[in-house]
Parts: sequence; structure tokens; C-alpha cells
Amino acid sequence: MDVLVLGSYIHANSLSVRRLPQAGESIQADRLWVEHGGKGLNLAVGMHRLGLQVGILLAIGDDAPGRALLQFLQTEGMDTNQIVLTDDNSGFGVGLVSPDGSNVIAIYPGANARLDAAHVRAGAAKLGQCRMVCAQFEIPDAPILEAFLLARQYGTPTLLAPSPWRTPHPALLPLTDILVLNETEAMAMFDIESNQKPTITDWLRCLPALAWQGKLLVITLAEQGCVTRQADGECHHVPAWAIEAADPTGAGDAFTAGLACALLAGHALTPALRFANACGAQVAARTGVVAALPRLKQVESFMQASLPAA
Repeated sequence: MDVLVLGSYIHANSLSVRRLPQAGESIQADRLWVEHGGKGLNLAVGMHRLGLQVGILLAIGDDAPGRALLQFLQTEGMDTNQIVLTDDNSGFGVGLVSPDGSNVIAIYPGANARLDAAHVRAGAAKLGQCRMVCAQFEIPDAPILEAFLLARQYGTPTLLAPSPWRTPHPALLPLTDILVLNETEAMAMFDIESNQKPTITDWLRCLPALAWQGKLLVITLAEQGCVTRQADGECHHVPAWAIEAADPTGAGDAFTAGLACALLAGHALTPALRFANACGAQVAARTGVVAALPRLKQVESFMQASLPAA
């Protein structure tokens, strides 16, 4: 197994609206689409489609969405042996998306909140066989801490995408090798205050001073690409790919899946980030997430036919 993903599942319900509503306002939607979602599921499926052997530990309810997810994963050819069945409802989400790609999302965690450290320990043998452990924040801290502690004992690299944002547990960051944040999360984590959107120059100027001791810090900046800081303090900017954005939902998950895939394939950092940006672009250019998560040949074809944004 290449990667263990501490996953999450959300029965995702999305509405296309002409504009995002104001507080207390009701508006009519133009389109509805329903799909399997959740940051952890997106990460796992994204990595699987890029060619990695992925184990996914997540909790679902014994309900129609949960049963449909099991069937979907089996159809994808993914291992479902670490799926935890609970007596809670499967996670549920509602998103509103406007024509310019802006969105708002509300999530009910449901069964995701039932995942705990004991579930991780039950699969510790598999964790010891993998090459990377990945986690996100649609599950509690306890299973992430347990998995990262075990990973450190095995010498296995860890990757954390702390989204939806909450302040990480103090013991978690010292166990994190690769930290992937979007711009909003980075500003919250490092207490960066700004009256205007920081520029690439602003980020490259402040990156060396950020309180981060891991091997790699990546901050995704949507249409501006991403910036990084390595353990030796070296900082880089890698531009995005030029696309017409349709829906940014899930683009960060696709980016993270692509980054993990490229790094495990042995690519140097800059080519790995270009590949990750291309994976995110493939999802941002379409509505929906799971159906848009690309396969390796799709990403390679896109990169050959496209140019990075200026």
C-alpha cells in the first residue's frame, strides 16, 4: 500500500445559484447535483486514480448514502476493508456555487465524528506497510494524532491538509512532515493580518519567518498557483495553469492528491507542484468533484496541451 488516508465521507448536495444569497435571503437555484464527497474521500479517490495503491479509513452510517459509497468504492477498485460502519447518519453537506466560482458550504459530520484512535490501532499493521499517511480535518483529532504517532514510529512521512480549518492540536504539527494550506488557512494559522489580499511577493517575503519546523510547507493560492518553504528555508512560487474556473470545490483536494502522487513517484519539488497544480486545475474547470478527479493520463495530456498562467 502506498498511502493510508484518514478519510471522511460527505453526501454532497450542491446548488448552482446566480449569486450567493445574503443573510436571511432565499433565492432560486438553477441546477442541483448530488455526489459522493468529503475531503478524505476526495483525497483517496484522487490518489487512486493517479495510480497509487490507497487504503482509506473512514466512518459511514448504515444508510442509503453509506451503502452507495461502498458500492462506488468497489466499482472504483478500492479496498473497503477499513470502512467503519456506525449507527449515526453518514456525513451530509450542502453547497451553493455562483457563476464566478465562489461558493459557501455547510457540513454535518455525522458518522465522521465517530472515528477514533482505536480504529487506527486496529489497522496499525497496514499503516506500517505504507509510504505516506495523509489526513484532513473533517474527522476528530484523536485518530489523526494516533496515526501520525504510529507513522513517526515507523518512519513514515505524514501529510496534513487542515481543512475545514480549526487550530491544530499542539501535538500534531511536530508530527507533520508536509503541511498543505490554502491562503485563508495559512493566514489563520500564522496570525497574518492584512487589509488586502497578499501578493506572491508578500508571501515569499513572509514565508521564511513563519513558525513551521516540518519538511515542507505548501500554501495554495488558487489562480496564483502556490508558494512553498522547505526545511532549509528555501522558498518558491509555482504558477497555476490557465483555465476558465467553473467551481473551486475540491480543487485543493485534487492538488494535495497530485502532490502526494508526484512526491512518492520521486519527482523534484517544482515538477511535483506543477503536477499538483494541474490536478487542481482539472477539478476547478468543472462542476462537481469526484467525477472530475483526473486520472494520470488526463493530467499528463492537460500539461502537454496547456501553459501556466502568467
